[in-house]
Amino acid sequence: MPSESRLYIVGIGPGGRGLLTRRAEEALLEARSVVGYGPYLNLVKDLLPGKVVRSTGMGREVERAREAVDLLAEGDVALISSGDPNVYGMAGLGLEVASGRVELERVEVVPGITSFSAAASRAGITFREAVAVISLSDLLTPWERIEDRARAASELGMPMAIYNPRSRRRTWQLERLLDIVTGGGEGERHLLVAKNVSRPGEALWWTTAGEVLEREDLREEIDMFTLLIIGGEGMAEGWRWDGRNEKGDGRGGEGMGKAEGGRGVEGIAAGGPIAEAKIRLVGVGPGDPRHLTLEAEGLIRGSDLLLGAERHLASVGALPGGLGARSLSISPTGRFEERVGARLAAAEEAAGRGETASILFGGDPGTFSSAWRGLSRPGIRVSPGVGAFAAAAARVGAPLVNDFALLSGLDGEAPEKARRLLEAGFAVVFYNQSSGGLEAIADAASSLDPERPFALVQDATRPDERIAIGRASDLARPKFDGRRCTLILPGPEAHLREGRIIARRGYERKYDY
Repeated sequence: MPSESRLYIVGIGPGGRGLLTRRAEEALLEARSVVGYGPYLNLVKDLLPGKVVRSTGMGREVERAREAVDLLAEGDVALISSGDPNVYGMAGLGLEVASGRVELERVEVVPGITSFSAAASRAGITFREAVAVISLSDLLTPWERIEDRARAASELGMPMAIYNPRSRRRTWQLERLLDIVTGGGEGERHLLVAKNVSRPGEALWWTTAGEVLEREDLREEIDMFTLLIIGGEGMAEGWRWDGRNEKGDGRGGEGMGKAEGGRGVEGIAAGGPIAEAKIRLVGVGPGDPRHLTLEAEGLIRGSDLLLGAERHLASVGALPGGLGARSLSISPTGRFEERVGARLAAAEEAAGRGETASILFGGDPGTFSSAWRGLSRPGIRVSPGVGAFAAAAARVGAPLVNDFALLSGLDGEAPEKARRLLEAGFAVVFYNQSSGGLEAIADAASSLDPERPFALVQDATRPDERIAIGRASDLARPKFDGRRCTLILPGPEAHLREGRIIARRGYERKYDY
C-alpha cells in the first residue's frame, strides 16, 4: 500500500451539517475512499461524489475497520463515526485493526461534537465540576459493570449523560438505571430527554427521573436515537427549571421545559436555544481553527462584535478570508470573573443597538467553561465546540471508547472521586489539571493498577502543544510543568501500542478479529 496514504477516523458530529468540523470536512474531501455505516454516510453524502464508498450495516464494525485498512492500498481513507470517534465510536477498533498492518503514525483520529455536548448546548446546560457518560447497551459490556458505574456516579452526585438508553428489545435497563438514581429518595432529579439531536425530528423536553420511572408512556418515547441527561451536583446558578407547561404533562412549551429567573436546580442551568439570538456563546474548540464547527464559523462570521480571550480571537482570526467583525478582548488584566462579566455587558450593549455579539469560549461552552455566567440572561444561543477531552483523546489514540467521567482538576475532592470511578471501570479525564497536583491522582491510579496508561496533554492542537504518555506508576513525574493540561486515565481495557493508548470496548464479547 502507498506509504504516504493515511487513514482518517472521522467524527462527523451528531447529525446536522452545522456541527461538522472544518477538519472533518477536509478529511472527507481528501480521502479517496470513505467507509461507514449506511445512515451515517447519508449524513455527508454531498461530500462523497467521485469517491469509493463502502457501506455496511449495523453490527459490522470489524468489517468496516478491515475494509478501511485494505483500501489504504489505493490512497487515503476516511472511516467515519457519528458524533466523536472516541465516544462509543470507531477510534479504538480502527486503531486496533490498523496496528500491525500500518504504522499508527499514518492514522489520524479527527474529533467531533458528541451528542451530549450538542444536547447540553440546545438545553443551556453547563457541567461545571463533573459529568459521567454511560451507555446502557450491554451488547459489548456486561450489565453488572454498567450498573456498578451508574451506582458510583449516582452516589457521587454526578450529572450523567446516558447513551443507548432503550431499544425495542432492551427495555428493563432504563428502569434499573432510574431505580439507582432515585434510590436515595431523589425522584425529583431532573432529566432532559433529547431525541434526534441536530437531526430532523429533533425534540427536547424536561421531566424527572421519578416521573419517567413511574410512567410507561414516557419510557416508550425513549429509544436508541435518544440521549438523556440526568441532573447532578456541581453546576451554576442560572435559569431555574420549571418543567411544567400549562397541561402539566412534564414537558415544557415549544419542546423545552420552561425557564424562569432564579437559582439553578440540581446542577442544571437551563435555557432554550434562540434561533435569532443577538448574543451567542460560541465554542471555538481546543485551539486549531480547523476544529471549529461550521455552525460556529457561521455565527462568528455573521457577528458584528466578537468578544473573548486574546488566544481565542487570534485562532478565529486565522480563518480563511478574515473576519468582518470588530474583535475585543475585554479587561485582559482583570480577574477572570471580571473579564467574563465585562464581555457579557459589552454583548448586551451591542444587542441593545440591534447588533449581534458572539462571546468565544475555548473548547465546549457546556463543559468546564465560564459560559454558565451568561445563562442567567434570556435570549442567548449556545453553540457547542470540540471539548478538550475529545481533542486530547484524539491526539493520544483511543482511550475513551467505553464509559468515562470528566472531572475538574480544580476540585479538591477529585482524586478520591477518581479512585471510586476507576474502581467502577470508568475512564477518567481531568480538566484544568496542574502538573503540580498529580501526586494524589497518581496514588489513586497506581494503587489500582500501576501499569495503567495515562496521557497528559497541554494546549491540545495549539502550536505549543505538549504530550506525555506513560504508565500510572510514572504519573507523578510529568515531563513538563504548568496548567491548561488535560489528564486522561483510560479504563482497565487499555494498553499502549506504538506510543498510542488503545482501549477496548468489550469487543471479545461480540467480535473475532
